[in-house]
Amino acid sequence: QLEKMSDKSSAVTEVKPSNNRYDWWPTVRHFIAGSASGVALVLAGHSFDTIKVRLQTDTEGRFKGVIDCLLKTIREEGVKGLYKGASPPMVATGFINSVMFGLMGMCSSRMKKDADTPLTIPQVMWCGSSTGALMSFIVTPIEGIKARLQVQYAQSKQGAKPQYSGPLDCANQLYRNNGIRGLYIGWLPTVFHRGSNWAYFGGYELVKRKLTSKENQGKLSPLASIAAGACAGTSFWLSCYPIDVIKNRMQTAPDVPGQPPRYKGMVDCARTIFVKEGWRAFFKGLTPCLIRSVPANSAAFFAFEVVHSALPAKL
Repeated sequence: QLEKMSDKSSAVTEVKPSNNRYDWWPTVRHFIAGSASGVALVLAGHSFDTIKVRLQTDTEGRFKGVIDCLLKTIREEGVKGLYKGASPPMVATGFINSVMFGLMGMCSSRMKKDADTPLTIPQVMWCGSSTGALMSFIVTPIEGIKARLQVQYAQSKQGAKPQYSGPLDCANQLYRNNGIRGLYIGWLPTVFHRGSNWAYFGGYELVKRKLTSKENQGKLSPLASIAAGACAGTSFWLSCYPIDVIKNRMQTAPDVPGQPPRYKGMVDCARTIFVKEGWRAFFKGLTPCLIRSVPANSAAFFAFEVVHSALPAKL
């Protein structure tokens, strides 16, 4: 059976110095567990994410709702259509999660007054927000490529080839047409989007502390970890969904050489959406997003717990 997860495998683990010649192992152990959590998150949630992105970026009335989008995607592209653009996040999310949790550990270590005093919830939120903003430099190109592949609909009936043959071709075209800036389209909304990690880590720590007693010394069972992860994911999306719509609109706008971009920036994109579609457009795809957040984040934290518990604590 799985042992209960201690604070050492928490999202805000404190990184302590050690004189042991294997003092690198806790970091590697965290990296491996974080990688597993990233892969689990993509496997459990990518199909829902595809539906979410397609609804967010649908400006032509292609879909009537969540079920219609799901059925049309499967009917026209098969089940594999739900997993378009999965390879970039599959490869990168493990690394991203590892770096994210590592930065959280470093930030919490600097803010702690002493090893026995836990961070307050506002301090956890501050660390989460800072970490997320820094992560935007890594995730913007990955999420931009993923989004473009997700909205690349089947074109076999028209006899036309898709614009992008895969993630590498997509990255190459964006770079060739726009330079390095092409890979960072939507960077500013990504900063605000990832900066909402204050809700993710803050929500996780809040639920975690409610589910554990002082006598239990903050230990979490795998089931409690899953519950806390589900709450963390839900609180994160509720805190930043409109900015995610803006980000995806910018990142999926047509990329045509010689033509100016559809949006001049984040504010122009938001204004255009509001004028043409009203405030409801900022919440398109929210239903599949919230449905996805529960299994995806539950799977992520559960995978982290399983792998972290399976690996030896010391070498």
